[in-house]
Order: sequence, then C-alpha cells, then structure tokens
Amino acid sequence: MKLRKRASLLFLIVVTVVATAAASALAQDAPAAVTTPIATANVTPTVVLATDVFATVETGGPRLRVRAAPSLSAPIVARLVDGSVVNAVARNASGAWVLVPLPEPGAPYGWASATYLQLSEPVMALPVLAVAPTVPFGGDSSDIVAIEVSPTVTATTDAMLTPTIAMMPAVVPTTDLVIAPAPAPGIYGKLAVPVFDERRKTYNVWLVNADGSDLRLVVEQASSPTLSRDGAMLAYRRWKADDRGIVVANADGGNPLRITDKLEDVLPSFSPDRAKVAFSTYRWGDRKSRLYYAWSDEQNKVAWEWGSGGILGEDPYWATDGRIFFRVTRPERSSEELWSMDGRTGENRTLLHIAPSIRAPAVSPDQRTVAYMAFSDGNWELYTLDLIERTVKRLTNDPAEDGLPAFSPNGEYIAFVSNRGGAWALWRMRADGSDVRRIVTLPGTVDGRVEFEPDYLNNGWLEEQISWSW
Repeated sequence: MKLRKRASLLFLIVVTVVATAAASALAQDAPAAVTTPIATANVTPTVVLATDVFATVETGGPRLRVRAAPSLSAPIVARLVDGSVVNAVARNASGAWVLVPLPEPGAPYGWASATYLQLSEPVMALPVLAVAPTVPFGGDSSDIVAIEVSPTVTATTDAMLTPTIAMMPAVVPTTDLVIAPAPAPGIYGKLAVPVFDERRKTYNVWLVNADGSDLRLVVEQASSPTLSRDGAMLAYRRWKADDRGIVVANADGGNPLRITDKLEDVLPSFSPDRAKVAFSTYRWGDRKSRLYYAWSDEQNKVAWEWGSGGILGEDPYWATDGRIFFRVTRPERSSEELWSMDGRTGENRTLLHIAPSIRAPAVSPDQRTVAYMAFSDGNWELYTLDLIERTVKRLTNDPAEDGLPAFSPNGEYIAFVSNRGGAWALWRMRADGSDVRRIVTLPGTVDGRVEFEPDYLNNGWLEEQISWSW
C-alpha cells in the first residue's frame, strides 16, 4: 500500500487533449505507451519526478564524483562536497547509482554512487531512468531534451500518449563553487607573467600588482601562467625534467599539485568554477594540437578529451559564460580561425573569425570582445574582435613586438607584453586602445628557448600567455 502511494506521487499523469495536426505529428516521433489509439486526439502526460527524496553525501571527507552515466568508466561531470544535500531524482535499474542535479546553474543531471549517499527513502522507491536528461548549452531545466523512464507509464484513456518530463525545483547543494566579486571600476588585482631566465635557460613565473608594485618571483622552471577568476589559484606549465606537466597551485605558488604529466600540455585555462583546467596538447604522435581538460584536484590522472579523437585546436580560453574560445591553424589555407564551443560538452562549436594569424585569444568579462595578437607589417600587433558587430579593430601600431593580451577583471583595460624601447615590459591600455602605459619592466625577455628541449617543445612567446585577475 505504501509503495502504491509512493508510485502515485512519483508518476503524476496530467492528460491534455490537443486537437492540432502539429501535435499529432509530434506524437508519432516520441516514445509511446499505447492502448487503443483514437485518431482525433493525442494525449500528452507529464511525468513529475519526485523531489521529496533527499540524499546526503557521506564520503568521509573527499568530494563525491558525479558521472555522465551510471558507470565508473563514464566521464566525471561534477563533484559534491561531503555533507552536502541534494535531490535524489531517480536511480538506475540495480539501484547502485542515483541521478542527482548538478550544482552549476542550468546544468543537466549526473549519476552518483548510492554507496556514498544517505537517502531519506529507500533507493528502490525511486523511479528508474535509463538515460540522464540533458540540457542544451545556455539552457535551464525547462529545456530538457532527452530522457527515458522505466517502468512505462500506463495510460488510463484510449489515446496515443507522448510522455514528457517536468522536473520539479531542485535543492541546491552546498558546493565549493567559486563566485568572483562583482567587477568594480579602476585598476586593481594582479598579473601573472612568464619571464625567461637567460642564466639558467628556462622560464619562471612572476606576479605583479596591477599598479606595477611588488614584482615577485613565485614559481621557477614554469611558464604560460593563468589565474583563476577569483585570483586564488594559479595554473602553469612546469618545465622540470623529472616533474613535467600542468600544475595548479595557490596564487603565490604554494601547495602545487601536478594534474597532467606531459610537457606537451600547454596553455592552461581555468573553468569559471576553477574545478577544471582546459589546455592544448600535442602529446599525440602526429604532433597536432588538441584540446583536453583535467580536474584541478586530481594529481596526474587521466586527462579528458572532448569527443572521439579529440578536438583539434590551440590556445583555449575558458570564458565566464562557460564557452571555450580557441584557435585552429589551417596551414593549407595560410590562415587561422577563432572558434568557440560549449566547455561542458565540446559541442555547439562555432566559427567566429578567420584571419592570416590569430594567437593568444583572450575574452572580455562580458564575452562581447576577443583580444588577440596577429602578425602584421613585419611584427606582432594587438587587435580586438567585436562578437556582436563582427568588426575588427587594430589596437597597436608600433615597430616593437606587442602581444599576449589579457583583460582586466572589469574589462576596462587590456594588459600586454612588449619590447618597446628595447626592454620587455608589461603594459596596459584601455580596451579601445587608448591611454597606453607601462606597468613594469620585466627582469628578462618573454621570448626564450629552454635549454636541451627539442624544437617542437620550444615555441617561445608564441606558446605563452599572461593573466590578470583579482
């Protein structure tokens, strides 16, 4: 009797008669539970999944991995903090996995092991789902596009039934998502920059305040630094012969954790919640650059790729809206392309711009503008692409080398490196190219070649980046 009541709560069927031909066509393509069809009407039940069953994460300390499918081999899509509470939406057939909402706003659902969940009701009381719902990029829970429910909903009326799923509001779990402070006007924060040590023939990472004060060395034998949005974490490429790969650490270089183990892994970029790090790598035998990502709290684990065989691309930049901007080189066309894609799935890839050269793309905080460096008139200059108007603007016009742009946290300024006057320095200008000023002279060049490394690993400043954060 109790189970029957539970079933009635889990599967609330709302029958609506739609008399249009369009609705009739839709019913023919959807999975159906059929009794005796009536030609003049279609009925669309709405299955409401239970949201009064809650799960408390109990791992004893570590974060609980949530996967894209109910399998240990499925990619990890999120993590839940020990002690956090989430909705238990459904289960797989065996009850070993529970479907839970992910912590990111507008994200789909994922599977967590029932072993580490304390449920408010028996796990077998949950409905069985064969496929987790998915949400299109930029959508929310009202945009669910695919789901399979078992057992089959049984009709009580003679009609063609088209099951749809309506997800009830979810409890937001307690997670370690990072919310950066609201942008404020002015010049503030800190910048990370790679500087080549001519004496030791290797790179080091330096930090400096945005006003040019307190220039300090934070990591030796490292380059291509990037800061998380909140300025708390630093990721970089480590050049140590016995300890290579992408490393994440505190912003001051403390508590380093190597998350990949290939020196071919370059140009890291934090996801908005700093849980992942995207990077480009030419670790494959063909030496073509592909896009990968790794979790920022897993040491030397498997790096994940998007799609089968990976996505060809370089210079990934993970924007605040979740998209990853990257470039693709087309040597057969003597051109380079700027693309964007959904950083969660690798889908919705969009070609944004084609030019003779595009390097070191950086995206403004409002995602309207992309700054990049391009080879023009015999040297490297800075440009911006307006993604709304699709217009390109040249920002610099100097015989010196200007490159590696980085937007300030509020988007008002762009920092860059240049050897104007003969010495490499950090510079800044307003986002429209005006008010160009030196921030600080650097203690060395930005364009160096690490000793004893093969040519394919030594691309100088064309495989470097700077970063500006809080």
